[in-house]
Amino acid sequence: MFTLNDLFDIAIKMEENGRAVYLNALDQAGSREIESLIQWMADEEDRHKSWFEKQKDSLSTSSMDLGVMLPGVIKEMMGDNSLSLSDLNFSEITTPVQMLETFIMFENDTILFYQFLETFVESESVKAGLHKIIAEETAHVVKISDMIHSFEPGGDYKSPSKA
Repeated sequence: MFTLNDLFDIAIKMEENGRAVYLNALDQAGSREIESLIQWMADEEDRHKSWFEKQKDSLSTSSMDLGVMLPGVIKEMMGDNSLSLSDLNFSEITTPVQMLETFIMFENDTILFYQFLETFVESESVKAGLHKIIAEETAHVVKISDMIHSFEPGGDYKSPSKA
């Protein structure tokens, strides 16, 4: 049986994985601005994880089996890694831009999963919270994209004070 609680467990795992990746990336930041962005994103992932944990208590205890409605790839996400992170070799990421592009891919996968999750949520207050998290994840993509655009063509970071 695969329930709504299981989907929330996936969301919690995705947030845990995201936080771990961001914290591990702090050593590769290369600048205080990037380090600050990464730390902020790690903190956001932790906050989102806490929200999902709290919502699990308010979910309907319905034992509706969602297994037949869920694609196999979602079931695979129950492992230690989210869809994006499981296929990546982080040792191959050699530049800050590649690292930031990886973060965008992870954030976009998270957004897609939360939009999928929303279709199974009945509580309007939980849906509202989920919409807020989706908006925050979308803001992460925008901030990361802005950071990528702040790099010189040669790959050096151009801080706003140097612009």
